[in-house]
Amino acid sequence: MAPNFLEESLVTSTFKQLPTEPLVSVMVITYNQAHFIRETLDSVLSQDYPRLEIVVADDASTDDTPRILEEYAARYPGRVKPILNATNLGITGNSNVALFGCAGDLVAVMGGDDLFLPGKVSKQVEAFRSNPEAVLCYHPVDIFESKSNQTIFVTDQHAREDIRSYRDIILKGGIAGASSVMIRPEAIPPGGFDERLPWVSDWQFYIEVALRGKVIKVNEVLGRYRKHGLGASDRTLELLDESLYALDLVVEKNPEFSDLPALCKQGKARYIAGEAFRQLTKDPQIAAQLAKRCVDLAPESSRYRILRAFSIANRWMPGVSWLTCKVVPYAKYALKRRLG
Repeated sequence: MAPNFLEESLVTSTFKQLPTEPLVSVMVITYNQAHFIRETLDSVLSQDYPRLEIVVADDASTDDTPRILEEYAARYPGRVKPILNATNLGITGNSNVALFGCAGDLVAVMGGDDLFLPGKVSKQVEAFRSNPEAVLCYHPVDIFESKSNQTIFVTDQHAREDIRSYRDIILKGGIAGASSVMIRPEAIPPGGFDERLPWVSDWQFYIEVALRGKVIKVNEVLGRYRKHGLGASDRTLELLDESLYALDLVVEKNPEFSDLPALCKQGKARYIAGEAFRQLTKDPQIAAQLAKRCVDLAPESSRYRILRAFSIANRWMPGVSWLTCKVVPYAKYALKRRLG
């Protein structure tokens, strides 16, 4: 399916013309994922696009991951390129090892436990060729539960979820399923992923890439994102402060964009609201505290005032708390698609 051309950045960039068959680098980061990495690599190697390299940065794994990578490198010389860190650098440091090991005209991002679906690479390459000012291309992904292999939900199935620009990446909390992203290397910010954010640097990274050009979407499910309770996406409360700091860094590093301070303030309120919603059934006290932070950031928002009132009732009224436990698991994604 053809990509839908979306919204301009404030910066109109001119990029070099892509070759007829651009080299695509797939950057894979992995740590102790021996039980997933074969399936991940096979999903890339089975793509119908011929000109690609797979740059896999292993972060000093203590399981069989390095051995498996060396096995694949021997089977696919010049195509699978492992980089084996001597010491553990953490997610962001390892991401930069993979990123700066890439030589491609385009770079696809991938976790060591995620999957590409058939046709992903070729369709994103065509999207870039059709949109020469694009710097970032993404697509919907199937979020699935690892043990059962069952789909939890599919991202970007409603127009309100679409990412059209850096503004949307800020206001919608990032791009769901990072393995959907392909970027132009010319748009990579200096230093790559910001290592002041040891765990969740991707949100800031994608915002800064999108500041330099256009964002496009291939409107087809072309990847699968694995949920197994061990990733950063399952630790959102623990990593909340770091995620919010990412927006502070966006403002600090890009002063030429006068709209960023207000946008990032809105983005913080919305991100905290999402965590408050998640905590309604986990820890009502924390949910109420987070809802208050939303109101403090955006006192004019009726939505956050309603969330605040509901979180207080949820904390102190048993009937409301019971209803919340029944309704919230089903309402979360429906509300996201309605509200955008």
